[in-house]
Amino acid sequence: MNTNTVLRALRTLRDEGLLEFRRGQGVHVAGSAERGAVLARARELVRFARSNGYQTDELVAMIKGLT
Repeated sequence: MNTNTVLRALRTLRDEGLLEFRRGQGVHVAGSAERGAVLARARELVRFARSNGYQTDELVAMIKGLT
């Protein structure tokens, strides 16, 4: 297997919140598939909000207002 393919896969899993890279300690499992799915949706929401002119603090206030 090509090293670049493995590294790309590891980075993708890290970006999805499933893996955590720790300098000097290696790679650790950081969360579940559900957590990764929620993080992916959160990223989509942040991108959508930014594309519509909302700042992060405004988005956080909206989310807090839902609870």
